[in-house]
Amino acid sequence: MYRADVNLDRSTIKSIILRYYDLDVISLKKVRAAYKVATEHGAYGFKNAAELPDLSFIRNCTEHIKKNGFPHLPDILPTNTGESLVQYDGEIYYMEQWIDAEEVSKANAAVIGKIGIALADFHHAAKGLLPAPDSSRFGWGKRRDFLRDAYLQILNWKKQDRTVLGIGLERQMLDFLQYRCWLAHEYLKEVSYSNLLADSPEAAVLCHGSLHHKNILVGKEEEIWFIDWESMIYAERVLDLAQLLHYHAPPHAWNPSVIRRFFHGYQSRLSTPIAREEWKCFFSYLAFPRRFYTWMNRYFDTQQPTVKAYFKLKKIIDQDLGKEMFLQQFPPNRI
Repeated sequence: MYRADVNLDRSTIKSIILRYYDLDVISLKKVRAAYKVATEHGAYGFKNAAELPDLSFIRNCTEHIKKNGFPHLPDILPTNTGESLVQYDGEIYYMEQWIDAEEVSKANAAVIGKIGIALADFHHAAKGLLPAPDSSRFGWGKRRDFLRDAYLQILNWKKQDRTVLGIGLERQMLDFLQYRCWLAHEYLKEVSYSNLLADSPEAAVLCHGSLHHKNILVGKEEEIWFIDWESMIYAERVLDLAQLLHYHAPPHAWNPSVIRRFFHGYQSRLSTPIAREEWKCFFSYLAFPRRFYTWMNRYFDTQQPTVKAYFKLKKIIDQDLGKEMFLQQFPPNRI
C-alpha cells in the first residue's frame, strides 16, 4: 500500500469534492494511489497529501514556473475558499488537473532528447524560487554532509555484522553501498559550492527530484509534462539530470549515444555550458542515488525488517551494477 494511498469509499470522496470544490462527480476511477475524477468541468486527480503537507508552497512554485514559460505542469485546484488542502478524518487531500497523456517509455530512446529540452526549460522557468534554508526542500550545499552521515551508518551496520533476516548477502550489499558512498563523496572533495554559485548562478535551482518514467508524460502533440512533486528540492540542477539517467539509461545498457542525445537536448537550451564542478556533482548523484539511502535504511535501520525490503534493496543494487562501467570511465581525478 502506498503511504499516500486514498482509502476512502467512493461516496465519501464524492461528498468531499462537492462540499469543498462545488463539483458534482460524474465518475471515479482508481489509478494507483489516487482517483481520477470526471466532472462537468473536466477531469481531476483526487490525491492523499500525506507527502505534501507544504502543498501551498508547491502550488506557488508550479504557478510561478508556468507563468515563467514552462506550461506543462498540472494545475492544483483551489477549494471554494481558496485553500490548497482539504482535511478529513485525520488525513489531508487535494485535487489537481488530470493530464490525459501517456507515461514516457523508458525504452523509447527517440524521446530522451525532447525530455532534455523540456527539463532545461523547466529549470530556467524555476529561476527565482527559493525555499527557506531550514526547509527540508533546501538541499543546496548539503550533499557532502549527507554522504558522510550515510557512510558512518553503513560502517556501523558492518560492525554489527548485520545479517538481518539470515539471507546471507547483507555483507556484500553493505560493501557495495560503502564503496559507492565513498565514490560519491570523492567526486565532491574539491567542489566549492560558493565558487560554483558565483561562477554559475544557474547551477542551483528548484529540481523536480523524482524523474522516473511515471512522472514524465508525453502529450498528444509530443509535448513533455512533469507531474508529482513529493520530492521537489532546491539543489544542484544536475540532480535531475543524474536521476533521469539513473532510470532511463539502463534499458539502453548505458549506451553513450542515448546519453549524449539527452545531454545535447538539455545543453542546447543553456546560455552557458554546464561547469566542471557541476559535472562532479552530477557523478556524485549518479554514484549514490537517494534511493540507496532510502532502502538501506528501510532494511538495515529497523527492528522489524521485511523480506520485501531486502529484495527491493537487492534489486536496486543489482540494477545499478550496470552503471559501473560508465562510472569507471569518469573517475573523480579525471573530471
